[in-house]
Amino acid sequence: MNRCLYRTVRNLSRFTNKMQTFKLTDYDAYGFDLDHTLAKYKLVPLMRLCYESACDAIINNSGYDSKLKDDIETHKDFLCKGLFLDADKGNVVKLSHDGKILRASHGTKIMSQEELTAAYGKDLHWEHFNEAKMNVKSCGEILLNLQAGGPQEKYTFWEHVYDALNLNFQPKAFSDNSGWFFPVLKTDPQKYVQASSDGVKQWLRDLKQKNKCVFLMTSSAVDFASMTAEAALGPDWKSYFDLCLFNARKPGFFTDNNPFVSLDGVKENEKVSDLQPNNCYSKGNLSDLMKYISKQTGKDKPKVVYFGDSLCSDSFPANKFASWDVVLVLEEMEAEGYHPTVKDLECDDDKEDGEPAQKRKKRNVNLDIDSEEEHYLLSDMWGSFFYHEEEDIKHDKHMNTFWGRIISHYNAIAVPTIEYIAGMPISHQYQRFGSEVGNTDGFSPAKPKPLLT
Repeated sequence: MNRCLYRTVRNLSRFTNKMQTFKLTDYDAYGFDLDHTLAKYKLVPLMRLCYESACDAIINNSGYDSKLKDDIETHKDFLCKGLFLDADKGNVVKLSHDGKILRASHGTKIMSQEELTAAYGKDLHWEHFNEAKMNVKSCGEILLNLQAGGPQEKYTFWEHVYDALNLNFQPKAFSDNSGWFFPVLKTDPQKYVQASSDGVKQWLRDLKQKNKCVFLMTSSAVDFASMTAEAALGPDWKSYFDLCLFNARKPGFFTDNNPFVSLDGVKENEKVSDLQPNNCYSKGNLSDLMKYISKQTGKDKPKVVYFGDSLCSDSFPANKFASWDVVLVLEEMEAEGYHPTVKDLECDDDKEDGEPAQKRKKRNVNLDIDSEEEHYLLSDMWGSFFYHEEEDIKHDKHMNTFWGRIISHYNAIAVPTIEYIAGMPISHQYQRFGSEVGNTDGFSPAKPKPLLT
């Protein structure tokens, strides 16, 4: 009886441990987003271009005063990932995991506690929180100087911002060379896209071994994505993938049934349902992709891991609707105090693919950090992306912001860059995020500084 009980406990312990750990060799297919994932952007020139092109579009398209456009350096502390726009009130808000407004600004001016209470009531609960939580829709980072001096009953400027974003970033603007963003970007892509190291390229080739499937899936159109991929991976970028999918329209890719469309260069051709290896397609749906992966790997229920940067269009839908595990690429990890070094690539794994650790081939990756980028990613005005001290009643340093909850709930692990994980052994075992709200176990190689106890 005792022996049976011991075996049961031991087997349960092994199962639980496996559920709490993550290892790339456990998967049959590896999917990659492109922008801000495989293709790392040089954030300072990119943010400057985004801001200036948006201002140019608003000024020229909607008749705003040219004084609207000034130096983004003046406003860089206002920039912060994960803010919500309360368009009716003209406010930008930062939320807790349960919908409380932690901080807010009217335009670019931070609101006092009295102003917050007057606008949102004593409990400071945002009325649109449940909608945001259920849909996890994309929320852009916006830098606006409101022309009106005082609060208005309802603001309508957002439609002008939307028009400007659409004018600059619609896929047609790339092919037409129109707007104020793509024409500048196309003149010198290397100014805005960081070249991947040889270590990342070797890692992608290593992932393709032993009947594994490696695919690229991006919502970017094929012409723009091709330029970006070449800037990051070189002219032979297609050789790193078994399949390349463009204009995927995430998150709808995971729930809608849009057919795949074949490509002749950058031109879309006919609808297809039977995907072929070493080909490129546009649009598509989860069901047809899984049929392809199953056929390529010989597995009835292949295990897929997806690498992405967007909590809205990568993490949430891939995990919730496809049951894929997700590796979140999160630049804020570096910015908020942890800088990976070559020492972080040293691990005590005994073997990788049967090779002793001392004989393991090292991949030369780039872990350099641009200190100027940190100043654009960090914000004293808004505080940490992960943590708000005033809301930490238990003082246990769990993630208590809105996006902190999403990070721990829909991702297996989070890493600061692809370069870091590409430098690690493929068989390395990582700690996963736990099931508790705001759990911090899945950060690798270490937690951001605000979450350290």
